[in-house]
Amino acid sequence: MLTYNEEVGRGKGIAALLFGPLIGLVYFICLPFIAIATIATLLGGKILGGILSQARNLVSFGWRPSEAYLAGKKKKRKDKD
Repeated sequence: MLTYNEEVGRGKGIAALLFGPLIGLVYFICLPFIAIATIATLLGGKILGGILSQARNLVSFGWRPSEAYLAGKKKKRKDKD
């Protein structure tokens, strides 16, 4: 069985204790920008999705593959004289 042995050192632990609050502060400062970017992305996707949906309806020319019309076209009856 393989085991992972890390050398015990105080350098990494002290660095984590010192830089942890600093990294938390940076996250706290950037959080409003992250929220604004998320909201802008979601709204942009909704708006762009609506515009693309309308464009898709214009380009498709009303083609609906689910409507098969298996009976065919109605034939005109010729009047017999």
